Amino acid sequence: MDDKSTVVREVRVARGRSSDEVACLEITKGSRRGEVVVLTTGSNLIGRGSNADLTLTDDGVSRQHAKVSISEEGIVTVLDLDSTNGTFVNGARVDMAIVREGDRLEIGPDVQVRFGYRRQDELAAPEPTARAAEIGLSARELDVAQLVAEGLTTQEVADQLHISPRTVSKHLGNIYERLGLPGRAALAKLIVQHGLLRD
Repeated sequence: MDDKSTVVREVRVARGRSSDEVACLEITKGSRRGEVVVLTTGSNLIGRGSNADLTLTDDGVSRQHAKVSISEEGIVTVLDLDSTNGTFVNGARVDMAIVREGDRLEIGPDVQVRFGYRRQDELAAPEPTARAAEIGLSARELDVAQLVAEGLTTQEVADQLHISPRTVSKHLGNIYERLGLPGRAALAKLIVQHGLLRD
């Protein structure tokens, strides 16, 4: 008999876990890197389309790229939906595969996600100012950036915040330089991607 023991990886099922844990995809590579997306029992569509449960606008992602399904028993599978650039699990291209905790899924060439479980309290969204600080924006810069993302002009931003247009321009200049952004459109995209639009 071979000295190397066979390692059987546990398939974690919903019934056997604590009630405060949920299945998630953590985006580890791509334009939405750092985000954690909660999965629901049933089908979770991944793709570029607006009807996707996880919308990814990165190059190489098909409109309906893949589907992650969780059965009532907690079995997790990924199904490639005839995507152009393929779906991979731990580096191997798949048509369909069972997914286990810690598995790495690649959605086309530029997006990578990791499947796992998180406690509900870990998923509580931090305050917008805390999230803004993580990407390098002060509270006042966040105010300016949010209004720019809503399409307001420099004068309109100034009126809303009761500051001068010159101060608005100075804030924007500092943001563009610090974050390496070319202008308003890129700043608006950043605010949207990080979920920092005002309610």
